[in-house]
Amino acid sequence: MTRDDLIVTEQSHVGRARIVAASAATRAGLPLERVHLVSLAATELASNLLKHAGRGVFSVVPALGRLDVVAVDCGPGIGRIEDSMRDGYSTTGTLGGGLGAVRRAADMFDVYSRRGQGTSVLARWHAGPSPLPGGLRIGSAILTAPGEVECGDRWTAETTDDSVTIAVSDGLGHGHLAARASDAAISTVAAHPELRPARILELMQPSLASTRGATVAVAQLSPAEGRMRFCGVGNVSTRFYADQDGPVQRIVSRHGIVGVAARPRPSDSAYSWSSRSWLVLHSDGISDKWSNTDWPGLFNHDPATVAGWILGQRGRGRDDACVVVIAGGGGR
Repeated sequence: MTRDDLIVTEQSHVGRARIVAASAATRAGLPLERVHLVSLAATELASNLLKHAGRGVFSVVPALGRLDVVAVDCGPGIGRIEDSMRDGYSTTGTLGGGLGAVRRAADMFDVYSRRGQGTSVLARWHAGPSPLPGGLRIGSAILTAPGEVECGDRWTAETTDDSVTIAVSDGLGHGHLAARASDAAISTVAAHPELRPARILELMQPSLASTRGATVAVAQLSPAEGRMRFCGVGNVSTRFYADQDGPVQRIVSRHGIVGVAARPRPSDSAYSWSSRSWLVLHSDGISDKWSNTDWPGLFNHDPATVAGWILGQRGRGRDDACVVVIAGGGGR
């Protein structure tokens, strides 16, 4: 498995970003003319990272019947976003076609920016109908550890008729062996999405026994019933917002490592879920020292834009990193 992300720090990385995005678009089943649009947008986004910030994260996520391209930096930010969309507008003396061209090329476009802190840009292409029930929205951003070609962090969202089971797995260490552990964890979720989170984690134990193990968090959302169930083992950070404007509830996982040593059977915790609820999961490649209140208006944006922003602002830069954000849906 090749990585679908990179850190952009030099001109050659712009071409690499284009290749990464085009390859992922082809794997996602997009037709050739849309692969070309993805390539165009990827070139513009990577170029902007270099021109405006000198460095940034470029992350491609093919999942859930779509392809997301997220570009995020810690640069000066965008003062007037609508101006930046206008052809010919530039702050660097270039032709100024960047963000406007990306917005025209993509099926969906979103940007969050704060002066002096940075920018997160999302471009999305639909490859098929969304499998998510009840209007749920899910977004992710991933970055592989420096020097590695495989990311040891994995995530999945597996649907049944009326629910979706989301899991984030952080294989111990990084590289191929970490990826192998997370692959085993994700495969277990894919095989049993109808089971409750605690039971899924219980089944992971023998599946990961021949690997170095992983820390795993599993959330199961049933929007029509207004319910979320959760169970986790290890240090995947989990933040639940019953209301996007309300306080955060930190959900603590049980200590341990899945696949390394058997412990007492885990149990589920249950929470109410509504159309205004948010859930943020991330591996320890992201610093846990952040608050959404530091970034006003962040939860007014697409979950993938939010995931990219958190990765860009709080990514440690020395380990695999994965952020998954879930929002909305039906509920009461």
